[in-house]
Amino acid sequence: MPGFVLTAGAVLTCSHGGTVTITPAQTRALASGSPIATMSDQFIVAGCPGVPPAPAVCTKVQWIGASSRVTASGQPILVQSLPPGPVPGDGTVVGPPPPIPLVAEMQLQVVAS
Repeated sequence: MPGFVLTAGAVLTCSHGGTVTITPAQTRALASGSPIATMSDQFIVAGCPGVPPAPAVCTKVQWIGASSRVTASGQPILVQSLPPGPVPGDGTVVGPPPPIPLVAEMQLQVVAS
């Protein structure tokens, strides 16, 4: 799937406002000065206020948008099909509904398919 290359510098949130931090598994391949995200990266959610009545909170993101042809350190790189807006990300949040990560900011110079 073609899209903008996702990097550790992207600004992501869960749909409840929690902050998503991308911990890169590789740091050699860069785009716009930040490590390119790969399928091996960890996406951790912090500060999710949860959804009443039970205090269920978002914990992590599983990104599914990956390049079929480009790798970094042997792992497929991650891509985002839509430019930031915030718009729904190409992943799933582990936590209460809606399970959609939001992309607020990301690099827009490098595209992969």
